[in-house]
Amino acid sequence: MADLKSTDQKAKPGAPAGAGPIAQAVPTVSGFRLQAVRTRGIRDLSVHFAEVSFLEMMSEGDTLSVLNVESRDLKKDPALFSIVRFKPDMVECAYTCLANMSPKKRQLEVLRHFMNMLTLAEDCYEIQIKQVYQLVESSFADMTEYVSTDYDKLYSLYDNLKTEFAVIQKKSKELVESNSQLSKENYELKNKNDELTLRLKSLETLSDTVLALKIQEWLSEHKGEINIADFSKVFNIPEMRVEQILNKMVTEGYLENKG
Repeated sequence: MADLKSTDQKAKPGAPAGAGPIAQAVPTVSGFRLQAVRTRGIRDLSVHFAEVSFLEMMSEGDTLSVLNVESRDLKKDPALFSIVRFKPDMVECAYTCLANMSPKKRQLEVLRHFMNMLTLAEDCYEIQIKQVYQLVESSFADMTEYVSTDYDKLYSLYDNLKTEFAVIQKKSKELVESNSQLSKENYELKNKNDELTLRLKSLETLSDTVLALKIQEWLSEHKGEINIADFSKVFNIPEMRVEQILNKMVTEGYLENKG
């Protein structure tokens, strides 16, 4: 039956054919195995892996070991790797997991590689589908807590951000509409202010006829005398214009200069 195991042994990959000994590393080592019956010889089996460039092989008696080195340390020694051993009555896998990695996530990654290896060797082994199912189910069960916890946290964060974004988006829309309304009202007020300003200026600007009448009223109220400076201040009219109207009224005979 499918069997998973985990140990704290030092990792030591089997050396590929023609290579010298590989120095030991010290990551955590785990593994799993499947009961299987090999139906063809090692030579036929090795043909399936020969064209995969990143794999290295070596044979030990009736066992073919296939090494996959994923990363090396500063001394170029394997640090992260997996070994699949194809035996006459089983296929087993041993792999390393570094200290900064999630063991459950690493197990799932290696299981994927292991399944690909089984696919390549499918015509050399008889394996009950039940064995494969048990292995996959066991690995997925271990992953449930890992995946669910991270997903729950991630989804919770996403949901909170989504809610906050919706609130901000709504406020932004309201502010845009409010700003648009204020701009419209401001434009209308400006137009009205301009209109009132023009009307005020028109009222403040007396015509020559009206100004002449005002001068006559002033003279009547001030015993026939007029102080141009005082008159200009009262009616907010330039002194020069008052003088011009006075001269015109004298010239046309409406007023007489007593001086």
